[in-house]
Amino acid sequence: MKKKNQDEYNKWVSHLNNTKERTNYSIRRMDLLIISISGAGIYIIFETIREAKTGDVKLDCTNLLLISGIAFLLTILTNFASQITGYLANNNEEKYIQEELLRLEKKDWDKKRQKKIDKRITILNLTTDILNVLSVVGMLVGLGYLAYFNFLIF
Repeated sequence: MKKKNQDEYNKWVSHLNNTKERTNYSIRRMDLLIISISGAGIYIIFETIREAKTGDVKLDCTNLLLISGIAFLLTILTNFASQITGYLANNNEEKYIQEELLRLEKKDWDKKRQKKIDKRITILNLTTDILNVLSVVGMLVGLGYLAYFNFLIF
């Protein structure tokens, strides 16, 4: 590769690495926000129930609180499950890379094992993506029902 092309190539590789870092940062922040918001929602529900038990507040639509609480709880559980599947996907990605390095070194490379690992990575990544979407949807459902409950009591 010519020097000019190599320099441009290196700039693009650097840019790609920076973009990947920013993407990973955004994903980590999203997980923290989802867990924080869902945890706060559960706290609000517990406090509302506690106030209702004192008799100072009359609750007519407790089903909305129940649905909201279940949505928040499922959000936390699906987010936790996505963390596990994400970890497993990355762990298998390491194994895949190790197999690829063995292939390049012309050592003890097992093509079947590498294909099996690649299939596992694909399934785990898809599962992680689905769980992440469910986590966001659960949080939004919980927030929606909690907001509607709040609207009805005022």
